[in-house]
Amino acid sequence: MEVLVDEGLVMEIEARAVEMARGAGRILQGGFGRPLEVEYKDDKKEQDPVTSVDKESQAYLSESIARRFPGHGIVGEEDSREDEAPVPEFLWILDPLDGTTNFLNGLPIYAVSIGVLHRGNPIAGALFIPWSGENDGAVLHARKGGGAWMDEEAISIPGSETIKANRLTGLPASFGAGFRLRKDLRRRVGEVRVTGSIAYELALTALGAFQYVVFGGPRIWDVAGGVVIVMEAGGTVMVRCRKRRRWEPLTSLGPSWENGPPTMKEVRSWVAALIVGNVHIAPFVGANLQGRYPLSARVARLMRRLRRKGR
Repeated sequence: MEVLVDEGLVMEIEARAVEMARGAGRILQGGFGRPLEVEYKDDKKEQDPVTSVDKESQAYLSESIARRFPGHGIVGEEDSREDEAPVPEFLWILDPLDGTTNFLNGLPIYAVSIGVLHRGNPIAGALFIPWSGENDGAVLHARKGGGAWMDEEAISIPGSETIKANRLTGLPASFGAGFRLRKDLRRRVGEVRVTGSIAYELALTALGAFQYVVFGGPRIWDVAGGVVIVMEAGGTVMVRCRKRRRWEPLTSLGPSWENGPPTMKEVRSWVAALIVGNVHIAPFVGANLQGRYPLSARVARLMRRLRRKGR
């Protein structure tokens, strides 16, 4: 059951998230196009880079939150701790630089993502993105029940009832390995784009530039800032329910609070496939998008069926 939160507190959280996103954005812009120290989470393959500005941005965000909201928890992408402590009721989820590879290669498609959860429910979010015509970039933001905004301008997702062939769609590069299209969707996918930044694609969806996006397995810091903005802009977020093998509207983000607070480690381990779009298109995509299961899972399922038949 969702617990009500003081509206004044949520307004304060949103306002501070906007300030922090803008401040972290300035840090990123200061390092964009310049030589940076780079480490790799996978050193052998030189994959999943982390730059000095990733760390500087996260340090700024974490220190700002700890100072203003000392009782709140923080989970950041660049944290290395496997913390078994229970999650506080208020939890800030940070991606200090989503789209690091783009950033390193001089492609201005990246984001700062800040999401705030209350007992697992998204209540506020802010995304800093570089934006054409804006020297200081732009901040998309929202709080639950307060609408969605790009800086001071209200934003909303177009209410198109069908997918348009000439409009943009965001799909992951590995889409074909993870999903299979049913006939109705195969005929009208849209013009596919891959940006390299999940948070940026959520911003584009909230702005109506993308008619829908599919994410194969984002981590919680990739999406926590954007989902509430999309929903407050009139969109919907659907999550793949593995047990029932169907797409359902997202009601909470991260591990369940049904049996009490999860641990910080469990929050960091959360991953799920998502479809994001307006209230007509996202359910249509979900009804016509099947997950592909690895061979090992299919063999295990077949063995279970054979065992049941043999009883």
